[in-house]
Amino acid sequence: MSTILVVDDEAAARHALTRLLRREGYETVAAGDGREALRALEAGTPDLVLLDVMMPGLDGLELLEILHAHPRWKALPVVVLTAVSDTHTVRRAEQLGAREYLVKASFSVAEMLGHVRRYTAQA
Repeated sequence: MSTILVVDDEAAARHALTRLLRREGYETVAAGDGREALRALEAGTPDLVLLDVMMPGLDGLELLEILHAHPRWKALPVVVLTAVSDTHTVRRAEQLGAREYLVKASFSVAEMLGHVRRYTAQA
């Protein structure tokens, strides 16, 4: 069974995603910010990270930069799921290794689950 780390500072979004993913058969670990996500990653590497960008403290782009630089996590698939849609942020996330960039206001649950399945190889 694949494990997904959900990183979002909005508790409602974090809980909704973890509930949805569990219903789809995934194990989930949740983190409310980048530092909490790093602690979760130290405890065990998930199969995929769903990552928000705008978070207090260590934000999503900073976390992506750490993941990209770390040999253990460099190949870890990350799907950005955020409200931030400006071109600079999208490009920066891609440069730092994000596999997909989904804007919260315009993605569908089916689209997000398709990406999750692709990167966890769970059909």
